[in-house]
Amino acid sequence: MLIERRTVSHKTPMDGKLEISARAAEQLARLGATFPLRTAGGEGSARLHAMSCTCAKAASPGEHLHHFVESDILRTLEPGTDVRVELDDARPGSLSIR
Repeated sequence: MLIERRTVSHKTPMDGKLEISARAAEQLARLGATFPLRTAGGEGSARLHAMSCTCAKAASPGEHLHHFVESDILRTLEPGTDVRVELDDARPGSLSIR
């Protein structure tokens, strides 16, 4: 099931974090503290991560949160590529990023 499409940041190969929307983070929270992740680069585990920020990306000024899927496997993603963040129908409770 498609959660959303994202563009891989130039930072992802360095920090292993793929930014996702707050809505996607809410949907993925039901997977638990850690969950299985599959990408073209391999399989492993991932977790959700939130970071407080005051950057200009927010619709309104002030503090807000950025949400991420975090995993070392995400370091293999190519910056600038578009990926699909999906619940893996073949493996319930798993996430697929392709």
